[in-house]
Amino acid sequence: MSLENEKEIINRAKQDPQAFAELFDFYFDKIFHYILYRTGNAEIARDIASEVFFKAHKNIKNFRFMGYPFSAWLYRMAGNEVISYFRNKKFEPSSLEAYLDDNNIDGPAARQDMQQEIIKAQELADSNGAYCAVKQAMLKLDPLYQDVIVLKFLQEKSIKEICEILGKKEGTVKSLISRALDMIRKEADIKYFSSISE
Repeated sequence: MSLENEKEIINRAKQDPQAFAELFDFYFDKIFHYILYRTGNAEIARDIASEVFFKAHKNIKNFRFMGYPFSAWLYRMAGNEVISYFRNKKFEPSSLEAYLDDNNIDGPAARQDMQQEIIKAQELADSNGAYCAVKQAMLKLDPLYQDVIVLKFLQEKSIKEICEILGKKEGTVKSLISRALDMIRKEADIKYFSSISE
């Protein structure tokens, strides 16, 4: 989705809740998988992703284009929700489906066959050798280090994109990645990361 197209949809969504369905369809899978890699559990990831989009829909009128894309706003919200989930050890998400239904938003594609998608996503995460190798070590890291590892290596974001998502400078992000890799290497014998150059 181009930045201009995204702006046009967001401006429409501020006036017409139906337009939010386009943003939901385009971004839900990306945010869901980011959260899945942060939590390691597809059911929890679905609940947290639903909360993120519930809040995004509710607060879209407050979104302002400040030099970073809408996706960076979503990733920041998702990161905060993951931190909140682990801090509180319990999660009571709002029902995104009920909210979209209440606002007469036609069923976005991401809502179709959700249970099957959750099962597939969990199987995919569990079969990802690189992810499984680092999951336990990664979950011991500070959330900020978890963020940079997931964004860089599992979501394949560029340094520029990570800077936009985290609101940090390039040098800081590169340093965070380097330190996170060092900590993971110390936690586990992981060949996958031993050959990665930041």
